[in-house]
Amino acid sequence: MSVQASTFAEAAVRLHTYLLKRHWNGHALAGPDSGIRFNARIGRFIKSYLRYLPWSDNYVYMQAQGYWIFDNWRLDNLFGGGQYRDVALACTEYVQAKQRPEGYWEYPNPEWKGRIATVEGCYSTLGLLESYGRTRRKEFLAGAQKWHRFLVEKIGFQQQDGMLAVNYFAGRVGAIVPNNSTLALRTLAKLADATGDRHYLEQCAGMVAWLNRVQVPSGELPYSVVGFVNSQGRVRHHFLCYQYNAFEFLDLVDYYRLTNDQAILPVLQKLAAYLSHGIVASGAACYECEHERPEVTYYTTAVAAALGQATQLGLGDFRQVSDRAYQRVLSQQMADGNMAFFSRGNFGLLSDRRPYPRNLAMILYHLLQELHVPARQAAYSEIV
Repeated sequence: MSVQASTFAEAAVRLHTYLLKRHWNGHALAGPDSGIRFNARIGRFIKSYLRYLPWSDNYVYMQAQGYWIFDNWRLDNLFGGGQYRDVALACTEYVQAKQRPEGYWEYPNPEWKGRIATVEGCYSTLGLLESYGRTRRKEFLAGAQKWHRFLVEKIGFQQQDGMLAVNYFAGRVGAIVPNNSTLALRTLAKLADATGDRHYLEQCAGMVAWLNRVQVPSGELPYSVVGFVNSQGRVRHHFLCYQYNAFEFLDLVDYYRLTNDQAILPVLQKLAAYLSHGIVASGAACYECEHERPEVTYYTTAVAAALGQATQLGLGDFRQVSDRAYQRVLSQQMADGNMAFFSRGNFGLLSDRRPYPRNLAMILYHLLQELHVPARQAAYSEIV
């Protein structure tokens, strides 16, 4: 059964209202995060089962701000009224204010203190560019251009035989993670589109060639690879496979739509086929290739959105499985707009029920993506 456009709109507004009341401080989305290392493996479950204690993990991730800016501009498109625009602009101004003079943003989690991550910079830049496109405020574009210089000169790329892959951190050369390159492609394409200057696409052909090279026959992009001369680190082929590949697919869809680069189409076609096998009978996304559980709500939304976009691009008819995944996510939404759990079935029996604003902002973005699919957009226009 197809999910109605009005259902997406209602769910999105409720989730936005929850984030606004619970995690918006007037400048940024702030709150706990599932984190990395010990917290991701053990700590978050302790905090979830002892939620009544005043835990002090109140983080501001730039990735969360990027998604929050996207969310509010999309809601402004749907409903107008000015309130969503005001939130988007306040958040963009915060992002700009937090940019270091050199052009980067600091990583918020103390376990990675001092590291400068490609992901945080790219999402900050995408947020700045989204607001620049709406307002033409030159300071937003200037911040994005500063990040570009830092990305090229300080984070840098590994290269071999005409192929390129962006590094994960500034000043560190390790195993190469494809999702950093897909996000960099999206960011560079957005810069080129915003400015009309194709020099921002200079590294794109090399990264596209590398992604074509490392994609495996199943269509999966591995989590990390070692393939260039200077690379050191542990190769990890499978890690949260469908989640990572869904986000990579969505990055590359944006890149393709902005550039019409036909060289990325084979990667997209194989990724779509791979992702179509990532939804189990319940509608939830598989945790990774070899394990269905635990179930993580934002993984399911990402795969649902990717398959919806794949259908729209004509890469196959994945609407039925996409709708099944969306129905699974919508069934988890509570009366206050939050989701019933972040994850469940960890170690067979544990659940994490804390609200994480970074991931909730992603879920909201992927719900709103469905209202930009022409058929649903037309249906929603008739409703309102």
